[in-house]
Amino acid sequence: MSRSGNDFILRPEQLSAYQRDGYLVLEDVVTEAELGAIEPTFQRFIEGRVPGMGRDFCDMSGPYGRAFEDFNLVNAVLPRVYDPSLVGNVFEQRASSIARQLMGADATLDYDQFLAKRPRRPGAVFAWHQDLGYWPTGTPDTRTVTCSLALDDATPANGCLQVVPGSHREPRLRAHRPSAWSTSPELREEAHTLTVELGPNDAVVSLPVKRGSISVHDERIVHGSPGNGTSGWRRTYVVAHRSRATVDYERSIGFTHSHNDVISWKTHLQALEPTAAHAGS
Repeated sequence: MSRSGNDFILRPEQLSAYQRDGYLVLEDVVTEAELGAIEPTFQRFIEGRVPGMGRDFCDMSGPYGRAFEDFNLVNAVLPRVYDPSLVGNVFEQRASSIARQLMGADATLDYDQFLAKRPRRPGAVFAWHQDLGYWPTGTPDTRTVTCSLALDDATPANGCLQVVPGSHREPRLRAHRPSAWSTSPELREEAHTLTVELGPNDAVVSLPVKRGSISVHDERIVHGSPGNGTSGWRRTYVVAHRSRATVDYERSIGFTHSHNDVISWKTHLQALEPTAAHAGS
């Protein structure tokens, strides 16, 4: 594997490993100088200095409405929408190159996300889930490649990503339920997150990732992450790709991945009534 301009070239064995295991860790995708160009914008979002985001700025480990100082897992969804200067940055371009190699030439950027686990926050937990559990039903093509760039070294101590290898090849999606923070499971109005239970035979693998490197995962793999027990932040920049047909379908029904969306659609969690509203995904 190597950088070639704004492309990142994968080896054949990495392509096959992704299909087999549902994840990869790729080293040195973004240089220190390139990170330096991205970091100030990331910090503006994570510090809550971008106005007008509504529920797109929230705590992914707890309920909507939590005071910012109480956030454990700071979440800024769709930063490229709120700050178009991010569009086409070097990480987006390299992630798109990786996605095209792993899922085909029709790979299209679907959404982006900034995440940060605050220091000494054992509650900064990302619940076990499969990304497909958040999607509307009826999508014509569920191929995806999600790239997560480490802005800090991600370690088991500060809550790095954990996966269940091969779980993306299970024939059925696992049963998801709303997080413990939600008291209205039909609409998930109090909290966004879903969760699944691990089985006795699930072998969990931690994925340490150093600053400037990335993890890549498939939408069906079971994954999550524990809290941050260290004195430093654990910051991550996520870019997710779907097929062009899937992105077009999502947008045609008003599904943008914004937590501010108020629309009617059926999810893999439940079927909503035609008049029901659902906030985000």
